[in-house]
Amino acid sequence: MSIPCPYCQHPFPPGAQSCPGCGASLLLEAVPGGTQPVCAVHPTLRGLGTCSRCGTFACARCLRAGPQGETLCVRCHQLEPDAPLPWDQREELGMWRAFWKTLGQVLLHPGCFSQARAEGRTSDSLLFTLLCSLPACFMTGLTYMLIFTAMPWMMEALPDPNPSTGDGSGLAFMRWMGVGMFVATTLLGPPLSVLMTLMGAGVDHLVLRAGGVTRPFNVTLRAHSLSEAAWALGIVPLIGTQVAPVWALVSRFFAYRGLHRTTTGTALAGTLLAPLATCCLCGGGYMALMLAIFGLAAQK
Repeated sequence: MSIPCPYCQHPFPPGAQSCPGCGASLLLEAVPGGTQPVCAVHPTLRGLGTCSRCGTFACARCLRAGPQGETLCVRCHQLEPDAPLPWDQREELGMWRAFWKTLGQVLLHPGCFSQARAEGRTSDSLLFTLLCSLPACFMTGLTYMLIFTAMPWMMEALPDPNPSTGDGSGLAFMRWMGVGMFVATTLLGPPLSVLMTLMGAGVDHLVLRAGGVTRPFNVTLRAHSLSEAAWALGIVPLIGTQVAPVWALVSRFFAYRGLHRTTTGTALAGTLLAPLATCCLCGGGYMALMLAIFGLAAQK
C-alpha cells in the first residue's frame, strides 16, 4: 500500500524515509498544538499513515509493509513473525529453485511454520498447489496407461478358445483407453487438485473458526496449500501416492498451528475432522451399498 507524499503527492512505500518523487525528507516535525496527527511512538514527528491493524498514526520511521502489502506500525510489525519461506522469495531465487527449497523445508522441517509469514496471496497459494500436483498426476496417468497397454499383451498371450470370433478391436480399445486415461489424468488432475484444495481449506477454516481462530481464510488456504508439498512425492511410482496423504496431514497440522498461532487441539481438529468425516461417510455409504446388494441376493 503506497502513501502520498505530503509535498508532491507522489506515492511512497511504507518504510521509505524520503520521497521517491521529489526527494524530500519524510521525517517531518510535528507542529506543537497543531491539528495534524502525530506518531504514536515519536510524538515530535508527524504521522503520515495509520496502521491497518491497530489504527494508530505512524511516522515515516515507524511505517512498515505487512505480508499483504498493508501498512503496519512498527509495533504490530514486530509482533508478527514474518520470516519468508523460499516460495515468498521467488523474485530473488527464481520460481523453480524457490519451489524445490520450499518442498524440502515443508517436508523435512515443518517447525518452520512457527516463524513463517502467516498471510499470502491466494494466487501464490494455488500456484504452489498446482505445481505440487503435477508429479502425482503425471505418474498416476502413466501408471494407468501402462496397465491398459500391458493388459492386451497379457490377453494375447493366453490361448483363444474361439479364434474365429476375435477381430482385435477390444485390444485396440484397451490401448486407446490407456492413452485417454493418461491424457485425462495429466490435464484434468492438477485443476481438480486446486479445486479440492479450495474446498478442503474452506471446510477446515470453518472448523478452525469454531476453535477460536480469528485469522482470515487466506491464512488457512496458504497453510493448506503449503502442506500439499507432500504430493510431489507422487513422482515415486505406486509408493508415493500412498505416503503423500499421510505426510500432507502431518505437514498441515504444523502449518495450521504455526500460521494461525493456535493450540495443538485446534490445529488437530482443523486437520483431521474433515478427512475423518469424509472417511466415515464414504465407508458408511460403501457398507450400505454392500448390505443392499447382499439383501437383494438373499431375496432371490
